[in-house]
Amino acid sequence: MSSGAAAQERGTCSPCRGTGRVSSSLGGTQHEVTCPWCGGDGVFHSGRDAQQGAKPER
Repeated sequence: MSSGAAAQERGTCSPCRGTGRVSSSLGGTQHEVTCPWCGGDGVFHSGRDAQQGAKPER
């Protein structure tokens, strides 16, 4: 079993690798934002729409 498959079995959010934070270059400057796929809790939510309800962090 690959490490990616094992992470999905455990429910770890793969985009942020379970940290709850991802890098964004929106606006031209790279910065960390709350992961839209897990909402910051580090666990992947399959039904979650990563673009729904997104609020820019300041």
